[in-house]
Amino acid sequence: MNIQEAKNISIISILDSLGIKPTKINDKQAWYHSPFRAENTPSFSVSVTKNVFYDFGDSTYKGNVIDFVMLYYKCDIKEALKILANNSFSVHQQLFNPQVNQDEKDYEITAIKPLRNKYLIYYIKQRGLCIKTTQRYCKEIHYILKDKAYYAIGFQNELDGVELRNKYVQMCFGSKYPTYINNGSSTVFLFEAFIDFLSFITLKPNLEHRFDYIILNSVNTLESTLIQSSNKFLYKTLDDSETFESKYKTIVACFDNDTAGDKATEKLIAAFPLITKDARVRYKDYKDVNDYLLSINRDKLT
Repeated sequence: MNIQEAKNISIISILDSLGIKPTKINDKQAWYHSPFRAENTPSFSVSVTKNVFYDFGDSTYKGNVIDFVMLYYKCDIKEALKILANNSFSVHQQLFNPQVNQDEKDYEITAIKPLRNKYLIYYIKQRGLCIKTTQRYCKEIHYILKDKAYYAIGFQNELDGVELRNKYVQMCFGSKYPTYINNGSSTVFLFEAFIDFLSFITLKPNLEHRFDYIILNSVNTLESTLIQSSNKFLYKTLDDSETFESKYKTIVACFDNDTAGDKATEKLIAAFPLITKDARVRYKDYKDVNDYLLSINRDKLT
């Protein structure tokens, strides 16, 4: 993919694939909460007609689709072009409907296999993860996208959507939704991404079946999916009535050490103030659980 082809990719489509939805959209402009920090008032604007973005809360965040990918993934232009080439995004000239799920877009899953591809195994090693643990929870997904064949690590959510990861891809086929692993425990651990969940199990293999786990697959699913008394993850009904209470005695939040992680932790504590614990003190000097794992295993990865 060259630069001009990349510039034709819709920024709104990219935001949608990341689980970031507009708070307001018309035929000229779309408004979002900034993907670069936590905020109460949406300040991140995308021009529907020009396909450029501007963050009114921080003017250093502005530009075209390539600029956005470089800022969001913290990469150079070469890496940004690879990311754009390997993802399923709408082109800017098309009318974009932010409610359309990824499963209605132009892709086809051609095979679901046990996770054995040598390049994906190498990626797992580079993330410091236990290979056997990753193979238990993930599959090898082969798919066709824009007439090209690709493969990635796949992690399924509760709506049968699939989170895809490899060296260049971070996307979701189908609906963005949490994954719930129920081991019948009175304690549940929450993670933003499945890589962090697998990192935790790599670090603490003896705890794999001792607790329940919820993987958000996007921090944006926390408020919309989990902090609702009708959800099946954190609440239970009392005597077949409309009264709900927490099904857990302890909720452990293992979110990222950034503004989004701060906000998510605050929301969880506000919803369950007496039983929520912030586990980030255990890895306070690192970005997330995987970053902490890599700091321990770094000498083994060289």
